[in-house]
Amino acid sequence: MGLSFVKSSTVALLLLGLAASACGGETPEPRTSAQEPDEKPREQKKPALQTSADIGALDEAKVTQVFHAALKDLQQCLSDGAKRNELEGGDIAFLVKVGASGRVVHAHAEKSTIGDRETEKCMLKALRRRDWPPPEGGDVGLARNSFGFDMPNDERPPTDWDADRVASTRATVGGKLESCKRDVTGSMTATVYVDPDGAAVTVGVASSDDSGEEAADCIVAALKDAKYPSPGSWPAKVTFEL
Repeated sequence: MGLSFVKSSTVALLLLGLAASACGGETPEPRTSAQEPDEKPREQKKPALQTSADIGALDEAKVTQVFHAALKDLQQCLSDGAKRNELEGGDIAFLVKVGASGRVVHAHAEKSTIGDRETEKCMLKALRRRDWPPPEGGDVGLARNSFGFDMPNDERPPTDWDADRVASTRATVGGKLESCKRDVTGSMTATVYVDPDGAAVTVGVASSDDSGEEAADCIVAALKDAKYPSPGSWPAKVTFEL
């Protein structure tokens, strides 16, 4: 009886040991499954690749045709602007973002020395009215072109000023400009025509990215209210960074 008890006890202990071993072998599995949710977000983090793929290609020949077709309207905008400022003229570079339907989703002047926000807005509106080639391989296509416009009127050009001539004015309205630019992420420039009394005749702006277009009107208002040095008997024109 004693020997039989020992064998039974030994078998029982062995069974318990096997059971414990089996249980111990299963314990890593919950840890493995618990790590899977941490790994999945890493595999799904691909917005950067998707964003870059959103930019599609535009047919350059067709883009050039659209810009060329809009040139008459752009010239009319400048002629209308010359009624406000007879010395108006300069260069402007456009960035037009075209959606999948061939319609403009955004447009702004990347560079401009036109110096009249109303003329620049008129030109952007003319470009928005056009039908553009839809982008291929993406949701948005980028169309760029630049134009140079002579003064419509046969007048003596304004005096060309360096940016440092208006440094004191920029300092005076610096607080207002920073408030206007609080959501701007890129760089901006302004062009101002100054009359003999030191007042701004017209003001235009350009921005390196989309965010500047929203701030443009606010900046123009601040610069138009500012006081500038007198250029003498003939108006001056100055372009400077903001």
